Amino acid sequence: MVETVFTEEDRKYLRKLAEEVPKLRIIMEELLETIDVLGDEELLRSIRASERDIREGRLLSFKGLLKELDLDEKEV
Repeated sequence: MVETVFTEEDRKYLRKLAEEVPKLRIIMEELLETIDVLGDEELLRSIRASERDIREGRLLSFKGLLKELDLDEKEV
């Protein structure tokens, strides 16, 4: 049977790796979400339309939305 022996430097690198793995997982999840969005043409059209609305000033404030919906701020 083979016995594995770790040096102090090995342990240091393993600890560092253990700290980085959760960060890598988050990055991978974000990349997969980005790929999903980029693969959805309808969603991309909607995003582009929203960006045009913002550039052209077609915005509604929260208070404006409440007024349009005939709601009082206290009701929300």
